[in-house]
Amino acid sequence: MKYATFEEFAKLYCERQVQTPDGLREVLTAQKAKFNPAGWMLLECQMLDSSRMASLTILPYGPNNTYKEIPSHPISPRGLASDMSVVIMNLNGDSLS
Repeated sequence: MKYATFEEFAKLYCERQVQTPDGLREVLTAQKAKFNPAGWMLLECQMLDSSRMASLTILPYGPNNTYKEIPSHPISPRGLASDMSVVIMNLNGDSLS
């Protein structure tokens, strides 16, 4: 999976969430300073029978995070069977500058 530019990542996330690209950059910059992730993955819930269907979640990954690398299988960001999500895009940690 190729890395997205910040603009591509923010466009997809912000068109479905209550967030602006500038606000997203601010949140990710704060996470980078605190957790030093290698990058972020954008997950989409694809459970057809879930109220979370098509919802997006951003999670950091890297050596100091829960996910050390981008998973190749569905995961549940909230630990619920109704929230199984797949990675649809990823952003390199250096892409914020």
